[in-house]
Amino acid sequence: MIRTYSVKRDGDGKVSKHFRVREFASKDGADKVLIDDDLVTLLENIREAAGGKAITINSGYRSPEHNAAVGGVSNSQHVKGTAADIVVEDTDPLTVGQIAEHYLNKKGGIGVYQTFTHVDTRTTRSRWDQRSGKQVVVSGWPGWKEDDMDISKLTDDQILELANRLTEVLGKQPPSDWSEDSRQWAEDEGYIKGDENGDKQYKAWVTREQMAVFMQRLAKRL
Repeated sequence: MIRTYSVKRDGDGKVSKHFRVREFASKDGADKVLIDDDLVTLLENIREAAGGKAITINSGYRSPEHNAAVGGVSNSQHVKGTAADIVVEDTDPLTVGQIAEHYLNKKGGIGVYQTFTHVDTRTTRSRWDQRSGKQVVVSGWPGWKEDDMDISKLTDDQILELANRLTEVLGKQPPSDWSEDSRQWAEDEGYIKGDENGDKQYKAWVTREQMAVFMQRLAKRL
């Protein structure tokens, strides 16, 4: 979904964990900003794949006036709010293009330039190389896969985010049949009560905090 924002009203507001509205604003000072949700998701994916390195948006949304002033085509993805020219800290434009290729696959636009990478979320597919100063159409930017991510370079926040996500996924798995009698007993006795929504999350990990609560409940019954 493409959303409409105001720099004055929403400029400091976050559109995701790492990006704010004003980062996508048109460089001519226009108050209106269009931002595609899918574009934001793509940028977050690229950031995570690059090891959490900061992304600078050189050009996000462009007002029609600014787009014309910089020589952009009238149907530019920037005018639609679906494009961003980005620089990833300590990462060359080609690598950024290869990461984007992994996530966009058969759709979207990726252009590799000498100092930045263009990405957009158009429904069709377009790939080009502009590093020589002339636009050359290419078939794609293969060469990166998720296995290339160096886990040792993840930040503490990223590791916690992954752990929380894994716990969430495990918690949604149905319990095994062999534990049915024991589970029912534990629930009837009040040893297992579930979270604030009543979800028992039987396949999720048990932390020492949770174990302490279980032990306390058991001790009170003895």
